[in-house]
Amino acid sequence: MKVRTEARREAILEVASQVFLEFGYERASMAEIVKRIGGSKSTIYGYFASKEELFLAVTAAAGDRHMATALAEIAEYRGGDLEATLTRFAEKLTAFLTSDESVSAHRMVLGAAGHSDIGRMFYEVGPQRGMEVMTEMFRQAVELGELRREDPGLLAQHFGALVNAEHYHRWFHRDLPPPSRSEIKRAARRAVDVFLRAYAPAGAPTAPPRGKVARPS
Repeated sequence: MKVRTEARREAILEVASQVFLEFGYERASMAEIVKRIGGSKSTIYGYFASKEELFLAVTAAAGDRHMATALAEIAEYRGGDLEATLTRFAEKLTAFLTSDESVSAHRMVLGAAGHSDIGRMFYEVGPQRGMEVMTEMFRQAVELGELRREDPGLLAQHFGALVNAEHYHRWFHRDLPPPSRSEIKRAARRAVDVFLRAYAPAGAPTAPPRGKVARPS
């Protein structure tokens, strides 16, 4: 009987990630992954039943590496410094969304979503999970009077869109230089500023704007 190990699974994910980045989702093949990692197809299929399942595992692992700690923090939010909490989360999310892994994954999914279920499945294992955690945090903030009484799910969608607003153009350009740490921090602060201005409770003081809006690079 073949024994599955976590180390072997991680090795498969690492090689598969390289193959998907190099060939794209549709042109990547299990045969190419087997050739690079060694062994037989049955080795990979013992861990992942299909190329779709393997791709989703690769993208989920990337999301966990970048976002697990940040999502855990907002999942535990029970009031306090909402602006600081959102800013830390926005910085982590911006860094992830502008990473080569994330940009490449979105490009691959967009290219295949029109004629397969990969788009829906990608959304369910990645963005939807993040949205659910953000929704619960905003539910807490609304109940505590830290935000206007609005649908927490809508608040999560708007916040996510604001964080990505200055960066989604990267999906459509080749070889853009990654944003610097300071650029990421400034963009995250702008997203949080706009969000809190829109959804601050009635009568709350409005902070002056911070920084200038950067032009897309």
